[in-house]
Amino acid sequence: MKLGTTARLTLANSALLAAGFGLMLALVTWLAGRYMLGHVEESVQSELDILRAEYAVDGTRGVSGLIRQRLAMRSPDHDRIYRLEDGGGHMMAGNLDDWPPQAALPDRMLRLPSLRHPLDTDIVARWTALPDGSRLLVGFDEYEVEKVRADIRHAAFASFGLMLLVSLVGGWLLTRAVLRPVDTIRRVAQQIMTGDLKHRIPLDAADRHPDEFDRLALTLNAMLDRIEALIAGVRGATDNIAHDLRSPLTRHRSRIEAALRHPPPPEELPDWLERNLADIDQVLSTFQSLLRIARVDSGLLRGEFRELDLCLLARDALELMEPLAESNGLALHGHLTREAHCSGHRDLLFQTLLNLLDNAIKYSPVGGEVTLALHEDGDALKLVVRDQGPGIPEAERQRVFERLYRVEAARHTPGLGLGLSLVHSVVMLHGGRIELADAAPGLEVRVWLPRRPQHLLTSG
Repeated sequence: MKLGTTARLTLANSALLAAGFGLMLALVTWLAGRYMLGHVEESVQSELDILRAEYAVDGTRGVSGLIRQRLAMRSPDHDRIYRLEDGGGHMMAGNLDDWPPQAALPDRMLRLPSLRHPLDTDIVARWTALPDGSRLLVGFDEYEVEKVRADIRHAAFASFGLMLLVSLVGGWLLTRAVLRPVDTIRRVAQQIMTGDLKHRIPLDAADRHPDEFDRLALTLNAMLDRIEALIAGVRGATDNIAHDLRSPLTRHRSRIEAALRHPPPPEELPDWLERNLADIDQVLSTFQSLLRIARVDSGLLRGEFRELDLCLLARDALELMEPLAESNGLALHGHLTREAHCSGHRDLLFQTLLNLLDNAIKYSPVGGEVTLALHEDGDALKLVVRDQGPGIPEAERQRVFERLYRVEAARHTPGLGLGLSLVHSVVMLHGGRIELADAAPGLEVRVWLPRRPQHLLTSG
């Protein structure tokens, strides 16, 4: 059976705590043992020094008396060993029957089996040679060390059980609390899957310090807003396509039906064919523009971004559009910086400049003026195209970026209603922004393009 995320995180948290607790227990036990063992070794050395001092006062007789006194006073749990033997190896005092074979070199710590607790603990011993040729060995057991270790283990096992219980309960509650936003996102996603695109992930308005889940919710809500806008745009585009393409297709069908009933005379046939070709070209141009916008919106063209000089691109656009402006009786001016390097798609940015200039020229009155300005604005390049036409009402300035949408005043002007849609898609592809403003009179289009788009900054 597969465990849920809450159970897995709880067990993982408890396992980490148990591992850390085990390592801490091992370290504490080792440090306590080292400290206690050092204390035992110091006690052995001190006892040996006391007996040597007694030898300096009363000789072996005084040492023997002190050993007997020590053995008479020892506690029932602790084990001590003493052996004082003469130069011939005969024991003079003590409780160790034979000299241990491990005690070969004097003044070195050695470990011997305990007499009282042979399987539970050892004796730390040390011996020294006395001036008259006799030898003195002293040893204390590690009973206190083992007792401290056992007490630590018993306390640790009890603490470990309590810690494990608390970590399991606390980890489960904490994990549930942490994963609650994920469950909220899941429920919202289920509601959206049923078709409720207006539903959004709730946020705590009082929380001024959003955490990772809050930022995820904000990102998902923004994504849902974008999806809803795209779906609304698709619906609007479908309605506009049905509205704008119905007329040329209807005219084309009517001409063909009329030609079937009454074929045009030979002298009118070229004009008849040209009118039909114009309607077909309008339909094909519309679909070609829609496909181009869809390709831009897909983001695939970011892979074709290159370093370019936007100022040089603007000069080429002005030069190309100047004959059209002159034929419409307009003055076309450019106010450009010397250089404006950025990273982008050259063909799309050039098409953007042409579309903006074409719109400005198309709607400007005879004798008017169209200007294109380019200058630096912080870390971005700012393009401004200004005309002296009728402008766009403020209520419709966002809608003109929709595909095939045209303001009512421009319905009778040649065009497809896709120029600003393509401009908006290209600007979004480059990570920029676009806004429309009143030029009083006319329209002012402002475009900000980052010198280096965000996707290049993150990948580079």
